[in-house]
Amino acid sequence: MSVISRRTLLQAAAFGAAVPRFALAQEPLKLATMVVGSPAGGTTDKLARMYAEGLQQHYAKTVVVDNRPGAGGVIAYDYVKRSGVKDGSLFFISPAYPIVITPHLVSNLPYDPLRDFVPVATTGRSGMTFAVGPGTPASVKTLADYLAWVKANPKQGLYAAQTGSSQHLMGAIMAQATGVALENVSYKGDAPALQDTLGGHVPAVVLPIAAALPLHKQGRIRVLAVARSTRSRYLPEVPTFTELGYKDVLFQDWLGMFAPADTAPARVRELSQLVGEIQRSPQGTEALQLMGMEPDVMAPEAFAEALKADWQRYGAFVQRTNFREIYEKASGR
Repeated sequence: MSVISRRTLLQAAAFGAAVPRFALAQEPLKLATMVVGSPAGGTTDKLARMYAEGLQQHYAKTVVVDNRPGAGGVIAYDYVKRSGVKDGSLFFISPAYPIVITPHLVSNLPYDPLRDFVPVATTGRSGMTFAVGPGTPASVKTLADYLAWVKANPKQGLYAAQTGSSQHLMGAIMAQATGVALENVSYKGDAPALQDTLGGHVPAVVLPIAAALPLHKQGRIRVLAVARSTRSRYLPEVPTFTELGYKDVLFQDWLGMFAPADTAPARVRELSQLVGEIQRSPQGTEALQLMGMEPDVMAPEAFAEALKADWQRYGAFVQRTNFREIYEKASGR
């Protein structure tokens, strides 16, 4: 665990001062901890650090980020569940998959995401991308090029993604939609998956736009398609899977903030309001844009309803692609 570094996207003082103050029901906490279930350097970690900067001095005098990677977020979220903390000083930021996908894959999860946690707010939204790195020939410039290359070289049909994640599931749906055999190479998060892709050890990678954008702009990876209904404003030159004839490859995931189920409602409401203020502030909007993300302000009640809908939607994806079997094979279960 470490106190938030000043070397993030925004300076704490400037960012914190920019967040409008409203009447807090209680005094700011002395210390708050934001748990992240993935390693430092990944998309979720960067987002958490941005919010920690904005919350500091408003929600709590000091906000720290506690990275607890492993088991696809299970270790981190089980820690939050077992903490017994109810005063609002402990919460976590998560992508969608540990909340609405993993429960369809693992029977003995130590937590029930709909029962053990209270949704605080959505913290941003990012579509998924399919990209290739130095491990593919320079001649692979389009998705059609990639699919033809893999058909000619079946052993190269590997892509990097965290096991059981939205990225992993998207790869399974992509394989089903294109009729090309693709196999996941498992990682604990976006950062290590990217590292091996950039090193040429894995030919391709499935990433949120937030993680893929800077490397695509630098020419270090080539994003071949985005899994959105429309082109991303951040990658306007990249076609959607729908444009290319694969309408089922559609993933535009949220990231959200959650707290233990017994957290004081007043603290949940304050935290949710502050998250919304951060997203709407010029600095917050700019920070999200720099990460290739879009603002997505959703209060606790609306977020809870969206969770239920996504639970059903992803459950249908898992069943249609036999993804549980794919996951069990990849994870050695």
